[in-house]
Amino acid sequence: MTSAKDERRPAGELEASVMAALWAAGAPLTPGRVQMELGSGLARTTVTTILSRLHEKGFVGRERQGRGFAYFPVQD
Repeated sequence: MTSAKDERRPAGELEASVMAALWAAGAPLTPGRVQMELGSGLARTTVTTILSRLHEKGFVGRERQGRGFAYFPVQD
């Protein structure tokens, strides 16, 4: 039996997966939509945290959509 800690992926791997989903979409995505695109059993709150950190690092932009945000990759 493996514990939840053993199944954790490194933060860099999660960030790369989220970035790949955003690039593939070609349009801004909400955290819920990113979660569906990844289909990896991540909690929406985890995806939201990853997106917030990517935004703080300047890798993604965001725009207001309803009460939340939709995120998109920032191009150099």
